[in-house]
Amino acid sequence: MSLRSLRTVVGEWRPTRFLPGDPLQAVLAAWPTIVGENVAAHSAPLELSGDALVVATRSSAWSQQLQFLSEDILQALSVLPEARPVARLVFRSGGLRRVRERAAPAATLRRPGPGISLPAEPAADQWEALDRLRRRVASLRRHAPAVCTVCGAPLDEAAREACAPCAEGTRHERLLTAERVLFMAPWLDYEQTAEQVARLEPAEYERARSALLQRWWLMLQRARRAGKLSKSGIERKVASSYVLLQSRLRPDRVTPAVVANLLGDDLQAMLWGQSAPSAKNSTR
Repeated sequence: MSLRSLRTVVGEWRPTRFLPGDPLQAVLAAWPTIVGENVAAHSAPLELSGDALVVATRSSAWSQQLQFLSEDILQALSVLPEARPVARLVFRSGGLRRVRERAAPAATLRRPGPGISLPAEPAADQWEALDRLRRRVASLRRHAPAVCTVCGAPLDEAAREACAPCAEGTRHERLLTAERVLFMAPWLDYEQTAEQVARLEPAEYERARSALLQRWWLMLQRARRAGKLSKSGIERKVASSYVLLQSRLRPDRVTPAVVANLLGDDLQAMLWGQSAPSAKNSTR
């Protein structure tokens, strides 16, 4: 009987049966099913270290490719009956024996979800990666429960109408429109403003109102500290709008006493002299 070197024996060894109850063996057995045969030829679970599964990959590109799919891999591992709970994946590039490349170029790394797949080979350059991203987004749109009515991005809930960025942008536009309406007619209440601003919520009305009051008051305080008005005299218009919005009174119900109470005697005197006019007259 001829002796063989330990290196040769170890290099030729392949597991023929898995030990029952061994968590790592259970992961090894399921690995090709989880990531696909092609990807399994470029990666392999090495060990379970605490709550982490150490995976060897052929290169850093393969490590990055699998890193993007970590959540899906962890989800698949969680349902293996003999596998130990794994909370994270750790990738080690290199260390795998070179294997013969599969002839089938259409092999894919499957992810959960209908009609969604990623190429098994890493992208050659950024242009190919961008093209893959475009195709994947198109696939997500086709299979998503709903799409954003503004930008067309796929949504994970059929009840939603817009993605978070578009919803925030639409809300911001409503606030700006509400502020413009209240600047021109500060005596309008929520119901009257909502007639001018579609889908305006009560909380949005109050936010627009508070923003205007704060902005106008800061402008008036700067004029008071400077002891003079600007050349345009815009402070008088701002003061009248401030009084109407703060008091929630219509112009014909605002009296000089209301103006003095809200602005103070010194600011009132600087704006209109010793006697302040009614807001109805000052807005003309």
